[in-house]
Amino acid sequence: MRRPSLIAIIALTVLFVGAALPAQAANPIGEDGVLVVLIDQGASPVQRDLDTAESIAFTMVRGTDAGTIGAGTYGVQISELSSASTGPEGTRLVGDVVTELRELPVGPASSDQIAALTDAFAFMTRIDAQAGSRVALMTTGRILGESENTRDRLNNVADLFSAQDWVIDVVTLPSTEAPMRDLMSDLAFGTDGKFYDAGTAEGINAVIKDFVGLDLTTQMDVEMHDNSAAIVNLDIAPHTNVFSSVFVRQHQDVDVAVFSPSGTRAGDEMQNVEINETPTTVHVRIYSPVPGNWTLQGIGPASKLVASVQIESPLELRLIEQPPVPVGEPAIIEAAAFNGDSAQLLTGAQIEATISKASGTTEVVVLNDSGENGDRLANDGVYSVQLTAPKAQGINDVQLELSWADYGATLMSGNAYRSESFPTINLVEVADIETHLGKYGRIGRVQVMIGDYPYLTDPADVSAILTGENGQLSAAVFPTHEPEPGKAWEFDISAIVPNSGDYELEVTLAGEYQGRRYTRVTPTASMTAVITEEPVRIIGLPIPALAAFGGVFVALAIVLIWSLSKSTPYGYIVDDQGRVIVDFARMKRSYMRRFVARNVVNATEARELPFEGGSFKFGKNKVTLVNKPVAGDPSLRVNGRPAGPTIELEEDVQLGVGGRLLSFSIQATRRVNNNLPSEEVKADDNPRVVPNNSIGGPSPSAGD
Repeated sequence: MRRPSLIAIIALTVLFVGAALPAQAANPIGEDGVLVVLIDQGASPVQRDLDTAESIAFTMVRGTDAGTIGAGTYGVQISELSSASTGPEGTRLVGDVVTELRELPVGPASSDQIAALTDAFAFMTRIDAQAGSRVALMTTGRILGESENTRDRLNNVADLFSAQDWVIDVVTLPSTEAPMRDLMSDLAFGTDGKFYDAGTAEGINAVIKDFVGLDLTTQMDVEMHDNSAAIVNLDIAPHTNVFSSVFVRQHQDVDVAVFSPSGTRAGDEMQNVEINETPTTVHVRIYSPVPGNWTLQGIGPASKLVASVQIESPLELRLIEQPPVPVGEPAIIEAAAFNGDSAQLLTGAQIEATISKASGTTEVVVLNDSGENGDRLANDGVYSVQLTAPKAQGINDVQLELSWADYGATLMSGNAYRSESFPTINLVEVADIETHLGKYGRIGRVQVMIGDYPYLTDPADVSAILTGENGQLSAAVFPTHEPEPGKAWEFDISAIVPNSGDYELEVTLAGEYQGRRYTRVTPTASMTAVITEEPVRIIGLPIPALAAFGGVFVALAIVLIWSLSKSTPYGYIVDDQGRVIVDFARMKRSYMRRFVARNVVNATEARELPFEGGSFKFGKNKVTLVNKPVAGDPSLRVNGRPAGPTIELEEDVQLGVGGRLLSFSIQATRRVNNNLPSEEVKADDNPRVVPNNSIGGPSPSAGD
């Protein structure tokens, strides 16, 4: 409940105070906003607080971009805030406020920071301060009516300012105690403001950096002894525009000075020197200083003295931008000291580069402008050097350092360049050529890779040259396949080779990658070519092939004629009951047996026979049984007598086999063996006619 109540009280106060103030222009501050400087009257008893407050107040009003300056002091009550335009009027206004503060007989033991901020809020509301306007609250940290609710009240005030996009910067003066510094820093951070601890040289330098724009480097930090001199030397490099030195002194009686290399003290009377002095700080700015060894000096009573410098040079030391360098190839880097966009010619200068490579190694090199070791043109202001080939892709950090032979000053800058794995071409296969004159022959295969991965490229980027004893000739490049239209990573190399002999193949890949042109060449590969004349063809076939084909055709015709000249099987084997056991003319035989052994039937082909050994040969006039018993066959008798190796089978020849009586018959009255009841069949009912032109045997008549 306390937080909303406090905001309401402040809002009402603003309304009443705003109504009591005289009317102002609608927008008197302009587009640069307003800076309100509030100085704690509690600083008046402490000389160091007064000196610090004055120094910081003048630093702020001289360095701000605000269009309007507001200033006042506060203690138990706040003095009326006055305003003036930035510039001499604003500086005089702050000077009057500081004088008023110094003339206070005794400052308050504690001050009302909340009331001071409330009045500042009312003032900024009255003049319609634009967003981004700032209040610089300088305080000793001794808060009037401090309690456990003080932090909440300050936070409420911060919320009120934040709602208007206004900022509170807090400066704690040297006498501020540590707990109050923490409390006041919270107030500043609550509005995205800055907190400055003016009890330290770093805090004062931070104000100078933010309002004057100096990025200072500490050169001296000493505890001086009475009437002793503190001295520090530093080198100013050629081409320096401005040399700024800021002394932060604890005692106003400390005399500080800057001396040139010739020993001359820099003073206000010099055209190129500006000196701004406050009780706490002395800012010496020297334009176009002569290069050489300068001296910073402080003399006075025992006290703390800190001296910081900034050296402004128009030179910007940097690498000349270039596409990534290929891994595995010597790389050239170029650097220059630029003034704007122009590389400056430097006399007696040297540029050194310390390179932290992506592979983890470090290389230190000296660049040159002599037209050597990678430098393209001497004395053009561009310094170059050729590096060893990078071993890994990635970022290579480069620390450049510019130095002069006659001066100790240096100029340094951080840079970087990138190394990349570029495409490579690998000859993965080489083949000897055996082809005909005027015909393409395949001679090899190449693959394009980046690291371990295929890289799709345009076939036009790949070229091949074949070199023989009669000179060079171009080879053709054909993609083995195209994963993307017009793109491939594997290519066959073919060529029309005019002569037999030894040849060397070299394949080149040339293209652009990562904005850089590159060329890759395969190692030379050797091969042998054997070229023959292509034979004469008839109906599309070479004469030897045609002759061989004709020979095979004639041989097949002869075999066919020979096979067709053989007699086909005929006749029957019948048992003693007149039943047909084997009908040779109707046997089912394989095509091969019919063609190769047209006139021979093996006993195994007639499954009804009681034996397996032997065969039947059918001639024009006779049938012969070749008797070749196999294991398990019963004995064979012919007309009651033991059978010989060959048996002429004639009509009604009796064959005794294993107790069965069989006979051969060309045509006879018989019973058909179909496992059916017996049936008499007469010859004239189903005559068997054997053609003379096929089996060569006689044609029996019906009466036989």
